[in-house]
Amino acid sequence: MELKVNNPNLSVILPVGCNAKCEFCYWEKKTGLTLERFQEICDTLPEIFKQVSITGGETTLESNLIEYLKIARDRFDKVVLNTNGYELKQEHFKYIDYVNISRHHWMDKENEKVFQTTSIPDHTELQKLCTYGDITLNCVLSDTFSDYEFVNQYTKFAKVVGAKVSFRKYFSNLNILTEVDKNDTLNWEHSCPACLNRNHTINGIDTTFKYSVQETCEATDGIYELILQSNGDLTIDWKGEQKLHYTKE
Repeated sequence: MELKVNNPNLSVILPVGCNAKCEFCYWEKKTGLTLERFQEICDTLPEIFKQVSITGGETTLESNLIEYLKIARDRFDKVVLNTNGYELKQEHFKYIDYVNISRHHWMDKENEKVFQTTSIPDHTELQKLCTYGDITLNCVLSDTFSDYEFVNQYTKFAKVVGAKVSFRKYFSNLNILTEVDKNDTLNWEHSCPACLNRNHTINGIDTTFKYSVQETCEATDGIYELILQSNGDLTIDWKGEQKLHYTKE
């Protein structure tokens, strides 16, 4: 199958659980991935793969997370860690370039309601984490979201704690929020048949809106990224149904 992008990403889904119970989460825990399997993939991937995203479940629940990050740091130019911040430590930042922290409301209590747990960073802890490195707060929006005041308040919160912002709609639509276009300057836009990314500056904060309508491999009829599933399978889709058997020549 043909590669459809010049800077493909490898996403690695660690075989861990999660401390949260977000109702919109589609993730399903599977096991089988090992450090040895990750090393094998790193050794055999074409050099064009220069960035990796470590995700889960909750990545900080992985007892071997530092080892995964060390392998990633040795192989890739760009290493991204996705987490809700549960056990995120300063030590992790030695091996990563960017951290995406899930945060679905600027108010601590409302955010805890979404996660259905208190075992996530409050605003004070989050502010401390932001002193360790480059952090983006990821906020998942509902299909019908249109509340610009929420965006306004959320970005003000992000400015206080020292983070960037990424608002996401998964498998939703490509409609851009009218109030965002009306009130803020568009910095850049990137799209493919499956998604649309738009970046604005809101309240002085770098804010990206990401909309996805389907699996990227289905929309592009090719390889847009690779996913190392938590059971050890290498696939071109997040569902884990289209396996890729690759051997380095």
